[in-house]
Amino acid sequence: MIRHLLTAIFVVVIVPTLAAAQQPPPVDTAKVTSEVKATVDKYYRLFSEQNMKALPEEIYMTPWIIIGGSGPEADLTKEQALARFEGSLKQLVQNGWGKSVFTTENVCVLNANAALASGYNTRYKKDGSVMSVGGVTYLLGKTKDGWRIVSYTGHPKEKVVRCN
Repeated sequence: MIRHLLTAIFVVVIVPTLAAAQQPPPVDTAKVTSEVKATVDKYYRLFSEQNMKALPEEIYMTPWIIIGGSGPEADLTKEQALARFEGSLKQLVQNGWGKSVFTTENVCVLNANAALASGYNTRYKKDGSVMSVGGVTYLLGKTKDGWRIVSYTGHPKEKVVRCN
């Protein structure tokens, strides 16, 4: 009888308490979404200003991983990341690039410290004409210094990552 009573107490009181203790705290989804969008917008502003030195310091986490058509590539140091950014900028400028704009289609808040920003990048030439449009999804993590891009991949513009 006592054993059944103890089992009932365990099931009714202890199990729900343990389950509640394991649940992460509620996330302010609107706040995370706003912060993530601001981080991606800052990245595009700094890139368009050609401030490549700021990117590994303020935007990207090191190491960071690009997942492109030839598979994952990692930049393990800020110097490697800077060299990649400068190489990309040089190539774009040689082709008449003037600026890039990211249009956020969706932010998927995974938890208080992780989110995906998915949308498309429009590259404009100096004369204002469209150079290219391509889908991009960024994985961001919140660090002690704020939100940072951990990884990204390109994809078709129509393939937006959604939470559901």
